[in-house]
Amino acid sequence: MSAISSLLYYSAPLTPASGDDDWCIDAVSQPPEVLFNFRKVATETTITDVRGSTIQPKLDIMGFEKIVAPTRVDHRDLVERSAPSIERYQRETEELLKSLTGADTVEFFDATVRREDAGIPGDPSSQSPHLRVHVDQSPKSALARAAEYGEPGRRFRRFQIINIWRPLIEPVRNFPLAVCDYRSVDLSADLVATRLDFPAWLKDRENYSVRYNPGHRWYYWGSLSPDEVMFFKCYDSASRDLALFGEEAERPGLADVAGLCPHTAFFDEKGPTTGHLRTSLEMRALLFHK
Repeated sequence: MSAISSLLYYSAPLTPASGDDDWCIDAVSQPPEVLFNFRKVATETTITDVRGSTIQPKLDIMGFEKIVAPTRVDHRDLVERSAPSIERYQRETEELLKSLTGADTVEFFDATVRREDAGIPGDPSSQSPHLRVHVDQSPKSALARAAEYGEPGRRFRRFQIINIWRPLIEPVRNFPLAVCDYRSVDLSADLVATRLDFPAWLKDRENYSVRYNPGHRWYYWGSLSPDEVMFFKCYDSASRDLALFGEEAERPGLADVAGLCPHTAFFDEKGPTTGHLRTSLEMRALLFHK
């Protein structure tokens, strides 16, 4: 089993005295600048390559999972985010999600293409890899999403938000995605609810920034290919310790399952630094279980 050491960008208060009250990412006050009222701290971190190892991550245990599932949709159309191609890809992915989780209904609400090509000006239609350890949704924003996409009167015993991440065109050569084993996360010490002051069309209003914890266990798949797809949790309403962390009362349906998955892209200093390094598509979906 191989591992590399790389910088991961955790979060910390501006000063010890400032604490973690009302952390905010502000993208509306001085566009296109994005303002943080907390620090990003580069921390040398060991990241284990799952490829070829005996580790078999599962969504409900570690918070993430990878399967081999080639798509029938043309990758070039997905890069361009052609509406018909995205719709076909969503239908494919819906079946994968239902098979993987047992969900009854799947609602997609996000699709983001990220590209990194060394020496080539950035493509304004796509985004660069996101180099900050975070969780896409806090319980507050997850519940808001469920309320927005849930049909009036819909009853469900469990809902999840899952991120679906796939390379496009060719395998990832650098800036791979690292994911953190949920079992190594101290929810009360590591997660800081962070307010998102974003334009109205970016509808999430809170996520989690993540403090450094030397006990975190990080993983990635080297040279992830377009025939492989990763799934990782943003939120799971069935997670007992996540519910209790949010000060919910014990209720029926709670289980000892992973509730979320901190993640980040990272730069491998020993990896390629020229040419096409990464193109990927990530989608987020709400999964409802009756």
